[in-house]
Amino acid sequence: MQLKSVQLMENITEHSYPFSLPLIQNFTSLTFEKPITILVGENGTGKSTFLEALASSASMILISGETLDKSFMHAITLGEKFKLGWSIKSKNGFFFRADDFINFIRNSAQIKKDAEEKLKEIRERSPHSLEVLPYARTIGELNQLYGNGLDTRSHGESFLDLFQARFRPNGLYILDEPEAPLSPMKQIALLSMIMEMIKDGAQFIIATHSPIIMALPNADIYELDSGYFEKKDYQDLEHVQLTKLFLENPERFIRHL
Repeated sequence: MQLKSVQLMENITEHSYPFSLPLIQNFTSLTFEKPITILVGENGTGKSTFLEALASSASMILISGETLDKSFMHAITLGEKFKLGWSIKSKNGFFFRADDFINFIRNSAQIKKDAEEKLKEIRERSPHSLEVLPYARTIGELNQLYGNGLDTRSHGESFLDLFQARFRPNGLYILDEPEAPLSPMKQIALLSMIMEMIKDGAQFIIATHSPIIMALPNADIYELDSGYFEKKDYQDLEHVQLTKLFLENPERFIRHL
């Protein structure tokens, strides 16, 4: 594993967001003991904020290749108070939020379109000009990574294509609700990808609402609903128990709505 631990460098004395979150008020340190760490909790518990701050403190890039900008200012402020312990800091990896995915697809498609238009313009003006090289290289790299383009595939398929293209051995990957655009079958496909990457030395820290993602083998699972990082077994998670009860008898729940 690359990332071994995260701890606060000082006691929290501020009371504004995100320091007002019970999870942050009660936090002292967390040790990563396994290649997969899963955070589970209801909306508002602070799991996304914690991951954003962790990614900021680790100087991780977004899936777009950019660093966290001022839209993450709360997380950046919190991340400045984190002290990270490393075994080795790999350059491979990224921080991923499902919300960023659509923008990334659109931006990638626009970059390719602009490069193709510029390439055509230069070739019409000067067929043998070396000026075409950077634009041809951009198109070639995008084709190598994403084929005809992520925008030509279904949402779930392009999502998995993106991960397949961007996962690297020995990388650190922080994923916030990666199941959002995926059907149950595609979620299982993502499990397979993650398990293969673990064999290649990768490390994953994942926040999720999906009992399928929570089932990743040999993962440390923390439930955050109490305002603390409580380690739980898969079978004891409320998400898992509620989903199981609902699937066994959905009418029992629906008739009370």
